[in-house]
Amino acid sequence: MRNGAGVAGSKVSLFGGFQIEKEAGGPVWLTGKRGPAILAYLARCPGMAARRERLADLLWGDSDGEHSRNSLRQTLSVLRRDLSRAGMDIVHSHKELIGLAPDAVRVDVEDFETGLSARSAQELQTALALYTGPFLDGFYLGSNAFDDWAASERERLLSRALESFERLARLVDAESGLAVADRILAMEPTREESYRLKMELLVACGQRDKALRTFEACRSVLKKEFGVDVSPETRALWQSLSSADTSPGQQPANAVPAGQRLGRPSISVGDFANLTGERGDDFFAKGLVHDITTALSEVANYVVLSGLPHLESGEDSKAPTTLRARYTLNGSIQRSGDELRVNVQLVDAAGGHNVWAQKFDGHSENALEFQDRIAQSVVLAVSLELQLTNWKVRDKSPAGVPEVRWLVNEALMKYFEMTRDSLLESKELAEKALLIAPENARAKRTLSIATTMGLAFGALPGKQEHVDNAIRLAEDAVRAVPDDEIARCILSFAYECDGRIDEAIVECRHAVSLNPSYPSGHGDLGELYGLRGQVSEALRSANEAIRLGTHDVIDFWRHHGLAVALFAGGDDRRALEVARKVVRTKPGFVRGALYWAAAASATGNNEEASRAIHHCLSQLPHLNLENVCPGFLPRYVRDDHHSRFLEMLARAGLPES
Repeated sequence: MRNGAGVAGSKVSLFGGFQIEKEAGGPVWLTGKRGPAILAYLARCPGMAARRERLADLLWGDSDGEHSRNSLRQTLSVLRRDLSRAGMDIVHSHKELIGLAPDAVRVDVEDFETGLSARSAQELQTALALYTGPFLDGFYLGSNAFDDWAASERERLLSRALESFERLARLVDAESGLAVADRILAMEPTREESYRLKMELLVACGQRDKALRTFEACRSVLKKEFGVDVSPETRALWQSLSSADTSPGQQPANAVPAGQRLGRPSISVGDFANLTGERGDDFFAKGLVHDITTALSEVANYVVLSGLPHLESGEDSKAPTTLRARYTLNGSIQRSGDELRVNVQLVDAAGGHNVWAQKFDGHSENALEFQDRIAQSVVLAVSLELQLTNWKVRDKSPAGVPEVRWLVNEALMKYFEMTRDSLLESKELAEKALLIAPENARAKRTLSIATTMGLAFGALPGKQEHVDNAIRLAEDAVRAVPDDEIARCILSFAYECDGRIDEAIVECRHAVSLNPSYPSGHGDLGELYGLRGQVSEALRSANEAIRLGTHDVIDFWRHHGLAVALFAGGDDRRALEVARKVVRTKPGFVRGALYWAAAASATGNNEEASRAIHHCLSQLPHLNLENVCPGFLPRYVRDDHHSRFLEMLARAGLPES
């Protein structure tokens, strides 16, 4: 929210139409449509301000400059009069800028977008409740420039809402998730991903027949609306359901849940065996299972199939699960005097092998603190292990002592959040791990990637010392464990940050030769080949990475590599589509937004290109044509690709210096 607690102000609602109201008062009536259009546009501008010339062109683009500016002055006068009658003084002007008073205006769209970063179901529901209808629904001005801008925002916000509703459906229980899935399909009846989601949830509720009928409904809609068949992912899910030798509502004992097949692991948290011989430790064991289950349930990437155990003595009462989990997590407790040891293991239920195991030592007098520490460590470790398992990667670098292992795991979890703040936290945690174990290869490579990604997101200043340190750390990690594909990719990215594209490609190729199923290796190769101008190789690598790593936390990065390649190949329209997806997925990734601006400019979408540059400068105001590439972005190797990229950014409005 822009206005702080206790600040009296106004609320501008842009979802479901346009409305402005005074705090603790009713809606305010405004004359005509252009006054509301000005408020709507300013409410979405960086700093809630825009130049007079921009507003005049946006609302009166078919008039000459003098007439459009006169019309703007008259409209502003009427708008201020209407607001003044309601006791609202929120439109201010300063020289060539017109703006709203940010501390006095609250905008539903901003609250909505801010709330979408929530991790809990309740917080996400609160944010999604703000989406009461399409952006400026039914509000058409008759000005092509304004209506095109509104349509673009409408599409972007609908996409964000749909993706977030899907995330909510995965956070809540299956029955509640089904209700959310039905709402998604009511909002967008042709969204194929939503049909797959509904099929997953129906299977989780034991309604396989309905899941099969949902597939038929999906196929019918796509055929009718677009004349196409379902995607391979949807067909694979249908085939797995059709071939299951089960009666309705059941699955084979060793079946892999649909959510897992589509990259979303299911975990069952079992009992922890009390090996101490003391009945009092039963409560510690039950509390530990409760804490771990709760912590895992708060992570949107998992389906936690087991119910929470009751903490009173006697037999546990657990809700039965329809599906057998892909992974089971259990353990045991041992005691020696006041010392407690907890052993935890994660097992692949289908193969029966251990995916991960760890022991924790603590004191019984600090039982609650000990439980919290174990639960946090388990979530960190399981998150990372399952991410690597999905990528078919086995981490070959030694983890080190428990304290170092925990710091590195937490650093990686912060890294995967991929925000400027989280990357700085990741770097700090990795530095702490290296202080404890200066030769630990896993800590070195983690600090290297936290540093280079911090540079890529603009969290760190683009100083050569950062790049040099990242290269040194990654080279040390590769020397320590030469067959570690993760370290090879991290070294490749450090070389890329230094403009050493050929050396970066060598390391990425090595990583892929070590593990052909590693999506990050293919994804990084896609971007590197694109930078070198090898477009066909770049597209092949980028698409393979997207196929291998669908829906994981760095999927946006692989699509960015695809955009880099498409722009180099001159497929500007497709590059624009992909760049839009990158920015929708990760708005804080300014590299992606710069390709959005360049591709929009190259396709003649000048308004969108300008908006993309505003998006970039609102986050990194120091960017300009002199420092953007090379500097913030790696340079295309070919001069014609590089010159064209800078030319498009200049057209989009990136300052010269």
